[in-house]
Amino acid sequence: MTAQSGTDAEGGRLRLWLSLLLAIVIGAVFLILAVRTVPVDTVWDYVQQIDWRQMGLAVAAFTALYALCHAARIVRWWYLVRPIGDVDAPEVFRIGTVGFAAILLLPLRLGELVRPFLLAKRNEVSGAAALATIVVERVLDGLVITGLLFVGLWTYQGDASTELVRTVGTVAAAIFVPAVVMCVVAAYSRRLARKVTMATLGRVSQKLGEKVAGLLEQFASGFGAMVRRGEMVPFLVATAVYWTGNAMSMWVLLTMGFDLELAPWEVVTVMAVLVVGIMVPAGPALAGNFEYFMVQGFALFVPVDQPEVGGQAGAYAAMVHLLQIAIIVIPGVWVMIRHRALRLNRRTVEASRSIENAEESES
Repeated sequence: MTAQSGTDAEGGRLRLWLSLLLAIVIGAVFLILAVRTVPVDTVWDYVQQIDWRQMGLAVAAFTALYALCHAARIVRWWYLVRPIGDVDAPEVFRIGTVGFAAILLLPLRLGELVRPFLLAKRNEVSGAAALATIVVERVLDGLVITGLLFVGLWTYQGDASTELVRTVGTVAAAIFVPAVVMCVVAAYSRRLARKVTMATLGRVSQKLGEKVAGLLEQFASGFGAMVRRGEMVPFLVATAVYWTGNAMSMWVLLTMGFDLELAPWEVVTVMAVLVVGIMVPAGPALAGNFEYFMVQGFALFVPVDQPEVGGQAGAYAAMVHLLQIAIIVIPGVWVMIRHRALRLNRRTVEASRSIENAEESES
């Protein structure tokens, strides 16, 4: 190993540890805020009263529905990947399973980069094209969930304060709406998209402008291929299955296992608040901001400041969180055990932060 490579490795380790430290701090802040809203003792008091036979049925129903929506999420990515290269479907599914687990296992959502890195490293696909699929996925989901949030607020008839939720939604919209507009522009004219990008982001940072312009060009290429191959419809169907299954799994668990009564559309609004909240990069497993924003969503419809109700909402948030982690992480770990090349390690995590070099990374 050369002196330069040794220095780079040390720098990579330091950045990873700093990322973990920052993630823990952010997660701890959100967890403290959640506990201030719903004290732990009220949650524990409710847990001790649970009918675990009925809860077992609720958990089974939730697991079936959420597993379906998680599978739809992976299949949806397959439709994004197919136009950018000749990639084996089982390989994409394995990488997707590991990559989604990595989002929960790694801090600050660094796991988002694992899928494109592994895809480019193990297949004849450019790092930029692989990364573009993740960008499209995140932009579409951001638009969908922000739209659901604002529709939920528009139809809201309760008397709880919506200031925090509106603020979070406005910030999300300020990010995703321009992103969608630029994707549409890129699909219409790559030259125009590059010109607009360099005239805006390029003035802030030439390097950033070039990267974003390159991603938009890759998106336009992939989007055109999807349209030509007739894969846009199944992609959108998979997206609908993913978000519908997500909301229904939450509603079924709430209805069957807990005493809180929310209508399906109210659960969709809670889900929208939660998802916008966990877009904030935080600690491993999204710990802290998951609980905080779930409770904030519930606060729109039930008085979580009352100990009994707050205990129910807090227990529900913890249950959903634990079940989602298990459903996503266990298959990912199983794939990593069976396929050594897909295992997460420090080198993979560090290399994934520069996926344009994926093709040159060590196996």
